[in-house]
Amino acid sequence: MKGRQIILPRSSRTRPTTDKIRLALFSIIQDNILYASVLDLFAGSGVFGIEALSRGATWVDFVDINVSLVKKNTTDLGLKNFSITKKDYKRFLKNCEDRKYNIIFIDPPYGFYPAKEILMLVKKNEILEKNGILIYEEHISTNIDHLGTGMMLMDERKYGDTKITIFREET
Repeated sequence: MKGRQIILPRSSRTRPTTDKIRLALFSIIQDNILYASVLDLFAGSGVFGIEALSRGATWVDFVDINVSLVKKNTTDLGLKNFSITKKDYKRFLKNCEDRKYNIIFIDPPYGFYPAKEILMLVKKNEILEKNGILIYEEHISTNIDHLGTGMMLMDERKYGDTKITIFREET
């Protein structure tokens, strides 16, 4: 989607992933994207899922309680191979029967949602494919307690006030 404009939220409660962080993250996970099925949870503008589609992902599920921006962006860009679900993360994760993802991107508003609970719901509902990765974006000062969640820390990177943590399921 090089050179195409994506509309970003203007709320003080949200802070879209910067281009610098997104490009750094995609260079880390580039080998996982081609033909991937992706979940963009707390999708906001959909920038992560849109980038994944542009790099060869075969499907993206965008999930958020406010889907107006992701609808506008996917329409404006003429994208295909995605679904948009207007739902709270708990309701979606508890009811996403038979869905499996190679990549799950979780980017909630900083400090508002319990990371451990979200990781446990992903594991309990078995939606991460074997060898899939889960990427969690949070404020740098947030401790993402993954012990007892069934997730194993693979990598952690810090960019300004943002922390990107990459997990796989424990085997």
